[in-house]
Amino acid sequence: MQIVDSNLAKVMRPNPVEPDYTITQIEGEISRELNGTLYRNCPNQNIPPKAGVEALHLFDGDGLVSAIRFDDGQATYRGRYARTDSFLREQEQGAFCLGTLGAASDRAMDSAVPNHQANTNAVYHAGRLWVMQETIPPYFVDPVSLEMQGMWDYDGKMLGIASSAHPKIDTRTGQMIQCGYQPTAPFLQLYVVEPDGGVSLAETIDTPWASKFHEIAITENYFVIPLGAVDISSPNPDLNDPLAGLKALRARPDVNMQFGVRGREPGSPIRWFETPSSHYIFHTFNAFERDGKIFMDACTFVNPTIMIENLANMRAGKVDIRSDSHHFLYELDLDTGACKETQLSEFSAEVPRIDDRRLGNEYRFGYASIGFPGEGGFRRLMKHSHTGEPTVFQEAIENQMISEPVFVPRSDDAEEDDGFILAQRYDAANERTGLDILDARGIDQEPLARLWMDERIPFSVHGSWTSAVA
Repeated sequence: MQIVDSNLAKVMRPNPVEPDYTITQIEGEISRELNGTLYRNCPNQNIPPKAGVEALHLFDGDGLVSAIRFDDGQATYRGRYARTDSFLREQEQGAFCLGTLGAASDRAMDSAVPNHQANTNAVYHAGRLWVMQETIPPYFVDPVSLEMQGMWDYDGKMLGIASSAHPKIDTRTGQMIQCGYQPTAPFLQLYVVEPDGGVSLAETIDTPWASKFHEIAITENYFVIPLGAVDISSPNPDLNDPLAGLKALRARPDVNMQFGVRGREPGSPIRWFETPSSHYIFHTFNAFERDGKIFMDACTFVNPTIMIENLANMRAGKVDIRSDSHHFLYELDLDTGACKETQLSEFSAEVPRIDDRRLGNEYRFGYASIGFPGEGGFRRLMKHSHTGEPTVFQEAIENQMISEPVFVPRSDDAEEDDGFILAQRYDAANERTGLDILDARGIDQEPLARLWMDERIPFSVHGSWTSAVA
């Protein structure tokens, strides 16, 4: 059953601005312990199609990279477009001329370039700020000015046409683990980028079918690869079209989701674990090893068909109320090959995060943006405990939505959960963008501070924190 959510449509409406300012609209007080930069990235189509912004797919839009810098109780904002060659070409033409996943080009062009919209995530690693989208190679922008520095091909070791927008950074080793996928064999590529920026692993992986891989999970010794019950293959895909796989995206109710487990050493073999259900995973909380098993929790879509339809209709606010993704726990027995799944929630949950210092290791707390049945959209945050404490929920505010909770430790040696949660907020009634700063130990309490931006910024899905940039 589809409903129209006007708040959802407003959240993602473009606003083509590139501002710089000190944030002055502050409710509460910014902690002086919070010093560093929150990077976020969002689709913000600069030149809209004649069909209207409602025609755009959720994944469509020029990338607007945002940096909110905190220093001694003060905060500043900077936003810059990711000026890829295709962005610059469309600016020269002054028209929506390259086409996207949801909208066809308004004007034919000679010698058009592939449309690279680096619009999904911004991650600081190895002294560089990576800006990424699912279907293209990664780009770098300057971490201070946010000016474009160029595209990267993994030092000439890139094995496919793209790499994912959701890498994992192992804080124990300093490595960044990244994957890529495409609609032709080899369907999956795997990369490891060292702390100095060098590429120590670049390998392809054979998968039982061509699926969409937004991210993988890691443990101390393994990569865990969610092979969802969706397919991106097509008979004759145009690999010059970055969107070729997503245009072919369809559900596979005839197969069950699987997890590929392989060692983190180069050349390691892979082993597949079949789950009991035909599901799909965009985002994982975390994975870890214990007593010969791998435990992983994730936000799981129980109906990939409805998920795919929603992705296409979200810009118009048309969503299916049955589309919820739910918090699941998976248990992979490395001895027997068995896979057990347990649904942990009835409410919808997405964009989960943890204290990144616990990535790949046992942990106590996970955080996610959630929606209770009937509320419409993701309107509150959740903190879930794996050690018996009750799940805690933020209070919802009417006509407001909240996105991914980014955890920031209070100090380098602070205990897990001793820190801050930063989450983007959207006030649909007043059409403004905010940022909540919460005490991670009390997300059900009033925010320590709530910042309101001078300009409305379209909703972003992902972001990251670093204290390394002045």
